[in-house]
Amino acid sequence: MSHFDEKAKTWDEEPRRVALASAIARAVAAKLDKRKPPRLLDYGCGTGLCSLPLAGQCANVLGVDSSTEMLAQFSAKAQAAGFAHVAMRRHDLIAEPLTGLEFDVVLCAMTLHHVRDTVLLLCRLHALLSLGGLLALADLDAEDGSFHQDTRGVQHHGFRREWITQQLQAAGFSDAEFETVHEVNKPDAMGVLRRYPVFLATARK
Repeated sequence: MSHFDEKAKTWDEEPRRVALASAIARAVAAKLDKRKPPRLLDYGCGTGLCSLPLAGQCANVLGVDSSTEMLAQFSAKAQAAGFAHVAMRRHDLIAEPLTGLEFDVVLCAMTLHHVRDTVLLLCRLHALLSLGGLLALADLDAEDGSFHQDTRGVQHHGFRREWITQQLQAAGFSDAEFETVHEVNKPDAMGVLRRYPVFLATARK
């Protein structure tokens, strides 16, 4: 986590990162139940770029991350926005499940490619959802490894959507749907401008 702790204070200064998070947040917002504000968990929340824009539509929001410094930024932004219904917790679901909590929506954005045991994580996210609850999973489509110039903590170079569907089914989810929500345009290590599609997969418990 030292890699993310080091970058936390300047994390929001990268325009491509902010644009990606905004696109994910808009896509998730369109899927939230407008009649009943949901209880939302953002796993791998970072500084809250994806979940804090959704807080106004939610009954409560819990941001969970393994990085202390990312959570410090998340908390400061939530307080500055006056979000009394937003909380944060340092936790690693791979190491230990969360118990005694239930959510209507679980958001996991650009986190899965940092996790080696994807089925274990998806199973633990599944356990945190209410019956009929929504998982919103955003990540890179399969790429050639050129997206990350710093590969510390990177376990997967994106994902094939068919493979993600299989992983979701193995974890107990159903009704998986995919959409491309954004394309990150950035130079690779050779300076060649590349396009990296990002999907949003949604599925139900």
